[in-house]
Amino acid sequence: MTFPTPRLEDWRALVDKELAGRPFDKVLVHKLVEGLAVDPLYVAAPVEATAARIAHAGFRICIAGDDVAELADGADALWTKSAALLDETDALLVFDDLPVDALKTDRRVLLGHDPIDRGAAVTFPDAKELVARAPSAVLATVSTLAYHEAGADAADEIEVALSTGAAYLGALVDAGLVPDEAARQVSLRVAVGRDTFVELAKLRALRVCWQKLLAAFGASGQPIVHAVASRRTLSGRDPWVNMLRVTTQVFAAAVGGADLVTPQAFDAALGEPSALGRRVARNTGLVLREESFLGRIGDASGGSYYFESLTDALAREGWKRFQQMEKAGGIAKLRADGTVAKRLEDAWHDRLRLIATRRTPLLGVSEFANLDEQLPAVAPATVTKGDLPVHRDTEAFEALRTRADATRPEALLLTVGTFAESRGRVGFATSFLAAGGIRAKESSEVQKTDIAIVCGTDERYATDAVATVKALKEAGARRVLLAGKPGALEASLKEAGLDGSIFVGCDALATLADLLGDEA
Repeated sequence: MTFPTPRLEDWRALVDKELAGRPFDKVLVHKLVEGLAVDPLYVAAPVEATAARIAHAGFRICIAGDDVAELADGADALWTKSAALLDETDALLVFDDLPVDALKTDRRVLLGHDPIDRGAAVTFPDAKELVARAPSAVLATVSTLAYHEAGADAADEIEVALSTGAAYLGALVDAGLVPDEAARQVSLRVAVGRDTFVELAKLRALRVCWQKLLAAFGASGQPIVHAVASRRTLSGRDPWVNMLRVTTQVFAAAVGGADLVTPQAFDAALGEPSALGRRVARNTGLVLREESFLGRIGDASGGSYYFESLTDALAREGWKRFQQMEKAGGIAKLRADGTVAKRLEDAWHDRLRLIATRRTPLLGVSEFANLDEQLPAVAPATVTKGDLPVHRDTEAFEALRTRADATRPEALLLTVGTFAESRGRVGFATSFLAAGGIRAKESSEVQKTDIAIVCGTDERYATDAVATVKALKEAGARRVLLAGKPGALEASLKEAGLDGSIFVGCDALATLADLLGDEA
């Protein structure tokens, strides 16, 4: 038996038939925050796809902190501030700006010099001496963490990594290193965020662009890539969900080709991570590596038309932005004059609009919030502020929850029609209110209440909604909303006293803030 060779045109014809006139690009093509389009089907890889191939098949777990017991419990490296650990362990140590003279012997250490991030001059006067005395050490680190936490998207991170890398490679060459030596003295530290596939492709795309950057300097080689689970994605409410977030981020880092991976503790957004938080973080990496066998296969995502295409698109977009940044003066100049901060704040507000409308759902916070949760107790954490703002995706909704904790507000869900007719919108309204810390109580009888939401079907609204809204207002309700869009009833409902409506895609943050009152 033979089968006809499938053709893309035949598939598209069938899809268009099912869409029944709805535009293909709007219904099935997904737009990323980076401005890139994700198609529903990929049938070929970009010609340049082999450039993204990952040359290794393993990753090491790097835990933040100074406790060498982490190494005995399964960690491979420590990200530490303590130079004393140089005398306590032979394991790989990762630092932030360790002085060159603190390294007494030649060993594999990432010193973490990142002058642009500290607002310092881009010079490496000790580079030649370090290479001669400790050639296994890596002097400079290009980090995107501060940019990520300020709101950068994946292409932004590639852009700033390349611009920072160009500045550091140039400074290292100026310090007397040959290009290949300079290349070996730069490591990459990259945040891994919430979109698993995009973050995986971001790491692959960064390697592609980095090779192109090295070639421009007449150098070659593979940098050490240190992937760090995103602090921006951690929630302070329902922090147990952070275990899931970190798991997907470690997965993306491992499959994306990171050499070092730092998981976050699930309670890190609340303060200093607890012993349980650190253990779960470490074991997340261990389970994925030793039991799920991540890292046993080199370039596991290679060959996937989707991943290859996404990698290529991110690499091209990141490189384009990098060229624009270089023409404008480079990362050091643009960060110093505030241009970078302004761009990132704009990017953050674009992201916040998606969060506010719940188009970017936050499990346990904007969706399925647990109003009876008991948060784990942790010690306060020391916060070091830089010149860029630090955001978390959940911060705006969590601010509403904090306001609500003081008053424990309730809202009446007034059902119209039969029990079955009201279920869908009762469920929606209950979850919607919980995101702002407002508890829902349900009734089919009009009663005195501060906040009321009418729940039923559109058909019931046509006959009952106007009278119901008017009755609630007469009973003293301060705010009366409709679950669903009012449609043709809008004018008559407003005349009856309706204050607004809640529906999929509405500004949940603004609505919930209004329901909680005028408190700032």
